[in-house]
Amino acid sequence: MSHELPPGPGGPRALSAAKWLFQPIEMMAAAQEEFGDVWTLRLVGDHDNLCVAAPPLVDEVFKADPAVIHGGEANVTATAVLGTSSVLILDGHEHTVQRNLLRTPFQGDRMERYHELMTSICEEELASWPLHEPFELLPRMEAITLKMIMSVIFGVQGPAQETLLGRIRDLLEWGASPLVMPRMRMTVARGKPAPRSFLKVRDPLDALIFEELNRARRDPQLAERDDALAILLRARHEDGSPMSDRELRDALMTLLLQGHASTATALAWALERLIRHPDVFERLRDEANTDSDDYVDAVITETLRVRPPSPMISRRVDQPFRLGQYDLEPETTVALLIYQVHRRPDLYPDPERFHPERFLDQPALSPGWIPFGGGDRHCIGRSFATTEMKAVLRTIARRVRLAPADLADEKLRRRRVLFIPSAGARAVVTERSNLVLH
Repeated sequence: MSHELPPGPGGPRALSAAKWLFQPIEMMAAAQEEFGDVWTLRLVGDHDNLCVAAPPLVDEVFKADPAVIHGGEANVTATAVLGTSSVLILDGHEHTVQRNLLRTPFQGDRMERYHELMTSICEEELASWPLHEPFELLPRMEAITLKMIMSVIFGVQGPAQETLLGRIRDLLEWGASPLVMPRMRMTVARGKPAPRSFLKVRDPLDALIFEELNRARRDPQLAERDDALAILLRARHEDGSPMSDRELRDALMTLLLQGHASTATALAWALERLIRHPDVFERLRDEANTDSDDYVDAVITETLRVRPPSPMISRRVDQPFRLGQYDLEPETTVALLIYQVHRRPDLYPDPERFHPERFLDQPALSPGWIPFGGGDRHCIGRSFATTEMKAVLRTIARRVRLAPADLADEKLRRRRVLFIPSAGARAVVTERSNLVLH
């Protein structure tokens, strides 16, 4: 066994950091070709990152003792946004407690009730799409998913929703630059306070969230409401105590920001792929007028394989840990490369091809398909995200016909921690139907 990490891209750490920030796809592909499924990425001001694209090793990490491999510690740079009690930041027993509380809004038959709301919001958005004019689908998907999650999470409508949406957009726009996350990482690592420009957009949003908490507590219909805020206000810890305002704020912020951006990106990629594969889109359209979900499920699964919104999952080693042939020291970061795992030809023949049919007979299984993570930290919003994607794609397939504004495939571009379509998934509505078939 070796305490030495495997080789990886050489040269100055600053150069590696720049490539990782601005050319991550090219860097991952070149590193895998040269070094194989396990290699080391060395970045400025960071501990070494062990990059892994081998499913058996991915499985080992997912099944590792949570006391040894920490997921929350690897996300510590998001503390300023999500808060110290966010389920994405916590580890150990605290993580389990918050995770169990946060799962409640997404259990039972609530997904069915949410589906009708999702369809209605999507149809309202579709009415504003221009006809025969190029436009970007990504911001339209973001508008849909934000409204959906606002309704499901906060249960607010009208002017209150618009105000809240505006402050969320201010926060998202502040973090749009690819340089923001590295700067925040350095700020957190050095123990410095968050930038004033960040506080100017975060604090007004926090204030509005606390206002909504107080308003919901005074609502005489609170017991009958099924939005996440109401459910979490009624939730209790094991000792019978309610969640604190800070816990509630961090939970809501996590659901808001994590739940909308990744789903909107996945939807934009699904449509970017569909408009360039008209035979696939036509098959989806045929199914959308039936009660079957088989093909839309396959489209979603294949989209998340070939264009996963998040390229990697990070874990931090807290105690000595043996992974494959390597003995990892504490503070080593393990980066599970979703993007590379999903492109293994031994798992997916012709891996670059967008081919939903591959999942009609073959289920998507971890550790070879991991867009929602795995182990004890798999995404708690998976059922909500997939329900949302199905509702949107089926509605679009019934209501409009789309064509690509440009023939060439859109490349991947980093925005914050997500990989988005480089041109925003530009499309043209060629036909709109006023007939809604349910």
